[in-house]
Amino acid sequence: MPAHTSVMDPSAELPALPLSPPRHTPPVAASDADLVARFARGDDAAFAELVAMHQNIAFSFARRLLGDGEAARDVIQEAFLRILRHHRAYDAARPFRAWLLHIVRNLAIDVLRRRRPQAGADHLDQLAARPLGPSASERDELRDRVAEVLAELPAKYRELIVMREMEGMAADEIAQVIGVDYGTTRWRLHKARELFRDAWRARFGEDA
Repeated sequence: MPAHTSVMDPSAELPALPLSPPRHTPPVAASDADLVARFARGDDAAFAELVAMHQNIAFSFARRLLGDGEAARDVIQEAFLRILRHHRAYDAARPFRAWLLHIVRNLAIDVLRRRRPQAGADHLDQLAARPLGPSASERDELRDRVAEVLAELPAKYRELIVMREMEGMAADEIAQVIGVDYGTTRWRLHKARELFRDAWRARFGEDA
């Protein structure tokens, strides 16, 4: 971030985020809460460190929800800008990543609501990008199948599958992202897996 741009200026424009892995692992001694407190005092380097630490998972999450890398970049650009402007709303007792992903999620939902309904699973073609098969062709086939099934799920269950099964997030963190209690989150995760299995069997006649 340019030195002349203050993080305290609510009209400040965020520079384009590179969205690439940082060259060096950020110091583990600085907690998210410490970094937020530092940039609240005007330390631009602390904000840049927060971006470096969390930009990749934010981008991955947005891209899996939107199926569009450019739209995902716009979403997390706006998410970090909102954090820049409203950092005083951060609750230090809450994981910063959960707060960030909650903002990303809401922005992604807004994008999806503005889109026209799309036939098929074209906007979900990257949701199953993990290498799950022994060959490239088998991975591609499985990825396409997963995308087709996910496209049939209601959005609130689809995002749970993305967060839990693809991003590896714990149930308690997911609860903070979606803004419901832990017990409800666990029930929704169970329901999401059940819906996924049922949709898979209906489409492919076999267990997922």
